[in-house]
Order: sequence, then C-alpha cells, then structure tokens
Amino acid sequence: MNQRTHAWIAIRAIKLLESENKVPQLIKLLKPHAKEAAIGAWIPDKRDAKLGGSKTQNHVFKMGPYNGNLKSRFVVSQKKLAKKLGSERLVTSFIAANDAILDQAWWKQPYKADPSPGQHLPNRAMALSINNIDMLILGDDRVQRLVPGRVQFIEKVRPTLKCSSGQIALFFFMLSHFLADAMMPCHSDERDLSDYDNGLHMQLEKHWSKKVGTFFTEKKLIKNNPSVSEVLKKAGEVDPAFGLEFQGIVPEMGSRDVWEEMVQVCRASFAVASIIAPPARWPYKPASQKPAPFDLLFEQDEPGRKLLAEVDRVIMHDAVLNVAMVWKHIWEKFS
Repeated sequence: MNQRTHAWIAIRAIKLLESENKVPQLIKLLKPHAKEAAIGAWIPDKRDAKLGGSKTQNHVFKMGPYNGNLKSRFVVSQKKLAKKLGSERLVTSFIAANDAILDQAWWKQPYKADPSPGQHLPNRAMALSINNIDMLILGDDRVQRLVPGRVQFIEKVRPTLKCSSGQIALFFFMLSHFLADAMMPCHSDERDLSDYDNGLHMQLEKHWSKKVGTFFTEKKLIKNNPSVSEVLKKAGEVDPAFGLEFQGIVPEMGSRDVWEEMVQVCRASFAVASIIAPPARWPYKPASQKPAPFDLLFEQDEPGRKLLAEVDRVIMHDAVLNVAMVWKHIWEKFS
C-alpha cells in the first residue's frame, strides 16, 4: 500500500472507532491530529526509517511450505484460523468461499515464514504496540487527563520529558502501517510473483491508490491544512469505491496478543495470495517461479474483475478493522 492508502486507512480507523463510541478518550487524543496520518502512517516506508531493514520488503511475513522437523506446529486448519480471526473480519468468509482453490489438502500442509532480522512484521507491530502503551503512561498533563487510571510516578518526570498527544498520535499512525500491511497478500507470500518489483504487488497498490484518491496525499493533508471534520468526512466518502459497509463495531482481538494476532492475519493474507494466484498454476518455492500479471489475473474476464472487486473489499475493510482493533486493545489496557 502506498502513502495515501496508508493515510486513509489510519484516518478511517479513527472514524470507525468514533462511530462505535467505546473509547471516546482515545478519539479525543487521535482525532485532532488526524491529518498527521499523512506523515505518521507512511514513516515505516520512508527512506530514513529503513536503516534497520532493507530498501524493499522492510516489514514482511512471507510464508511458504515448511519441510522442517516441527511440521505439526505450523499446520493451522481453516476452522481454527477462522475462529482466531473472528467473523467480523471479511477475510474469514472470503477464504471459506474459495475452498475449491484451497481445499482440505492445502490446509493440512505446514506453512511458515522466516523473515530476515529486522523485517518480521508481527514483531514490529508488537514492539510499537508496547512502545505506545509506554508513551501513554509517560504522557503529559493533557494525556494524563485522557488516559484512564493514574500513574503514581508521573509527577517525578520532568514536563519536558513527557509525551505530548501529537507525539503519541504519530506513533499510533506508525503502528497502523504494519497492521494494514499484514492484510496485504504480497507481504505474506514468499513466491517471487509477490516481490514488489515483479508487477503484481506494485500494480495492486497503484490500483488501490487510485481508488483512494489524491485528497490523502501529504501535500493535501499537511500543506492545505483541511479541518479535522473535513478529513474524516472525506475518509468516509472513499467507502463506496471499495464497496465497504462498516457495521460500527470493533471486536476484541481473538488472541488478546498483538504478535499472535498479526501472525494469524498474515496467515490469512497468505491464503488470500494463494487464492489470487493458485499454487496449482503458480507453484510455491522451490518450484520454478512465474510472474502473475495483474491484467491476467483481474482484467481478462468477468470472473477476474469480480475477484478483484472482492479482494479490494476484503483487504481494505480488514486493514481498517485491524488498525481499529489494535488501537482499541492498547487503550483498554488502561481500563
């Protein structure tokens, strides 16, 4: 996903949480800074933020068949995955509806990711989640008035060392980047066809960016300085482009642990990648790799166009929901 798509996802998550109205104090913290998502939600992909990883594939969880000695550990049935993800995520029903492609034999195989050091997407999501909790604990006076409970030692911390609401919001937006990318199928598929420079990954992102529109670019959100109400209104207006209908409910995470939750979301994304480009035609490694062109998959016929529309809807809905769920989970640590 590119800059404006990530910005839109973070802002749309604020709007979703606001409509649910279960964490109003969190909304009071994030909402005034909504347009800063244009920067914060894109920081993980900015050049200066990639010093600990690589130019591309900086935060991935690319899965493939596992042939080690712990096979049973990496087999997750469709039923078990669906239970972990919950029915509120659209990917659960999308996977179930495509059982002709991913049959029971597929689900009985072990699949595992082996990211390079510094690139493990669930690790990065977990680390930022813990960091954001710590920032809330060390918040300045305004933040302390918003966060439930009382931090006993906060008076001993000098005011200049405390975290402002703007700083905290920026880190929440940074976290949203990883939570959204967990839903991007190419971030969870080890096949060469999913590498950014091989076509499908890049073309999917351009396709989504076009649907999001230009309002959420850095220039328009930061330099044009729109009002917060306009920013949230514009975020809601993108919904029809992806066929989205949010129910106004943000469920609890199934695992109650951000690392485990993102591992399962990435596993679901790997399944989506395998539905988009079925392994019968595009084999997993170490078999020979073939490109899976965007136009071949999605633009050749009506079934392809329908698949693309459904992929759009599932990925964007669940990316927004992932962000809202984890943000809410963090906040409720203080309840």
